[in-house]
Amino acid sequence: MKEKADAWQMELTKITWQFENVLEEYDLTTLNLKPGPGKWSPMEIIHHLITVNASYFPIFDQIIDQNFKPPKLGKLPFYGKKMGELILSAMNKNSKIKTSRSWEPIEKTHNNDLKVVFFNKQDQLSNYIQKLEPYLGQKLMIYSPANKWIVYPLDTAIEIILSHEKRHLSQIKN
Repeated sequence: MKEKADAWQMELTKITWQFENVLEEYDLTTLNLKPGPGKWSPMEIIHHLITVNASYFPIFDQIIDQNFKPPKLGKLPFYGKKMGELILSAMNKNSKIKTSRSWEPIEKTHNNDLKVVFFNKQDQLSNYIQKLEPYLGQKLMIYSPANKWIVYPLDTAIEIILSHEKRHLSQIKN
């Protein structure tokens, strides 16, 4: 599974580099502008990504510390596998998805500190992927930080996080 973890870290590095390039193209005023009603500004998207990704970190810590209690629904592997496939599939479509209330960005004008926090969280995520390597491919079921009734394999969670970042990167670019 080391190859999988390495591939994900490389993908995350590429995504992070692309975010860095896009965010450097615009000034803060532009990055805080909403492209339309009901849409998030690029900085709100960055805040959202920080919030979503960081919400997984306590789960990752529990797994690494070996005190994670898998969700009861995780005992139904077909349920978790299917749920993960559905979420991952939704991440790869262009249709709008309603986010969990706990993951909605704060509506305010953000400064450059948010970019620093984002890139620090990207580094943390990369470190987590490395530390989680022994648990990958083990069919370990985790729950979504937004809803404990939604379960999927740990490997799929990493795929969902990366697909989610790519989805929002594309949103900022367009």
